[in-house]
Amino acid sequence: MGTFRALIWSLLGAGFAYAEMSGHVIWANWFALTWIVMFAWQITVSSLKKSATSRH
Repeated sequence: MGTFRALIWSLLGAGFAYAEMSGHVIWANWFALTWIVMFAWQITVSSLKKSATSRH
């Protein structure tokens, strides 16, 4: 799962860099927006898992 996740992040980063450097600003914005949403989702899920498994 970690390898798959790293592959997705790498593809999004490479896609953003390519789109930005080749002048495709609209595509670069979509890559950036997708990256931000996925990052926020991953952080939210990670924090929910930690709070559900922590002992109080």
